[in-house]
Amino acid sequence: MKKMLITSFVLILSSCVVPFSIGNNEVVDPEENNEAVNSVYAKNGKTMVALNYILPQRAGQFEMLTKTVIMPAIKRQDVEVYNSLKFLVPEEPNEDGNLTYMFIADPYIESKNYDIFEILVSQYGRYRAEEYFDRWITCFAFEQEVISFR
Repeated sequence: MKKMLITSFVLILSSCVVPFSIGNNEVVDPEENNEAVNSVYAKNGKTMVALNYILPQRAGQFEMLTKTVIMPAIKRQDVEVYNSLKFLVPEEPNEDGNLTYMFIADPYIESKNYDIFEILVSQYGRYRAEEYFDRWITCFAFEQEVISFR
């Protein structure tokens, strides 16, 4: 009777156990394109981030030029580049009072042209492109910082 009770207890206990695993112990090669593997690496290639440190008194001009001149020119030049870009506007100023705007190209398509001045020249001609670009760069507190990620 005691053996029967222990056996039935073990059977009941083992039938309630749910197998589980913690984490993914598989080593991932970032160069390998394996969608089935859960990885911390970007699935779509490279990402580029451009940090733009803008003077607070020029923030309106910077946003206006970016939204009404630069981004439409990029869209007309190459829709694929335009679709890869996100333009992020800060919610509040940095500690030094400047504002950090970001362009994120995800994915960054290496074979495409992301050079804003070249795109402006192509879309508006050299004279107007220089005019727009000069107005745009006067908004910067510091030089644009570009960072690439994989």
